[in-house]
Amino acid sequence: MTVSNRKVAATLALCLLLLPWGRCPAVAHGDVLTDMFVWWNSAYKRPDGFTAAAFAQYFAPDAVLRVNGVDRCKGLAEWAAHFRDIQARTEMVEIELPFIDEFESPGGDRIFTHHFVKAREHGKESRERVMGFAAVRNGKISLINFVSVPDPAVSGAGKKQ
Repeated sequence: MTVSNRKVAATLALCLLLLPWGRCPAVAHGDVLTDMFVWWNSAYKRPDGFTAAAFAQYFAPDAVLRVNGVDRCKGLAEWAAHFRDIQARTEMVEIELPFIDEFESPGGDRIFTHHFVKAREHGKESRERVMGFAAVRNGKISLINFVSVPDPAVSGAGKKQ
């Protein structure tokens, strides 16, 4: 039996489209925070990307998101709802990778990062400079504690470091 390369490629493409991407773990990149951000950037682009089950791949059940000293959400259901709300009101959000800087504490229980997040909401481009850490417990993120400030550079204007 002879099968053309075109039929093989079409079949493979169809199989890839049918995979449950929202439930598949992202390819490992080295630490749980980077892996989570790679997943997050992909999940943002899918209407069903932000679910409690998807967040459970990377976060402890009681994980907290704290930005500028304010707790934004706690627990997987709140994480999913928080980011679905952001997804609904924005046209684009992307965590810029690779990070400007990242390092792990000697004990491995904290991952520190300095990065940018770019977004477009109601047609307006914005960019945030973000610094802080993720606390890690049993291989999962238990706290993200970030300070975020507007950065004057917007997408396409080049990285200001």
